[in-house]
Amino acid sequence: MKKIYLSLLFLVTIVLVSFTALCGRTFEGSISLIRETVYDTTYISIFVKNAMVRVDERDTKHRLVSSHIVNIDKEEVFALSFSKQLYAKLSVNSPYKNNPSQTISKTPNHKQINGKTCYQWRVRDEQMNTEVAYWMYESEFDFFAKLLHLLRRTEYSLSVLSTIPGVEGYLPMLAEERTLLRKEKLKVRVVSIEQNTPSKGLFTIPSNFKSANRPT
Repeated sequence: MKKIYLSLLFLVTIVLVSFTALCGRTFEGSISLIRETVYDTTYISIFVKNAMVRVDERDTKHRLVSSHIVNIDKEEVFALSFSKQLYAKLSVNSPYKNNPSQTISKTPNHKQINGKTCYQWRVRDEQMNTEVAYWMYESEFDFFAKLLHLLRRTEYSLSVLSTIPGVEGYLPMLAEERTLLRKEKLKVRVVSIEQNTPSKGLFTIPSNFKSANRPT
């Protein structure tokens, strides 16, 4: 009887450990996005490995225009210039303050985007003359809201997203920013999500790069 009890206890322990590991797992791999405005198109690649994230942006001709390495846990952001072989540690922006003129609505509307079921969240801002529709996909994307906080974008739609309650774990498969008269201002859409193991070298500052930060 004692052996049976110990065997059952061991089995339960293994199941609980496996379940905890599964629940604690977060996304690892790469995500490709396209950001479109009336003026230009930008291609964005996001690589994720544990607490490390790398974001590369390329212009319409797919030339690299910016690259950032982010440590989510340590809240550190480094900008890299491959043309000048320089890097700089950036200051982390203060949290985005909610605007009292904003109205947030998580609607039951849903549709399939790239085979993912996405639900529509809307943010309407009378003061900014802006309405943003997000099509949100829930999975293991806890890093994304933290990334938006650390890499504060100038675009309204991406800045305000990280402040929406309950955004952790979600990824906007499509974000459409318009004026209140429905004129399109900006569109950001995910074109691919790949689960893989990015190389550690992607998250390492090249040894031949020099710091652009002034000594303190």
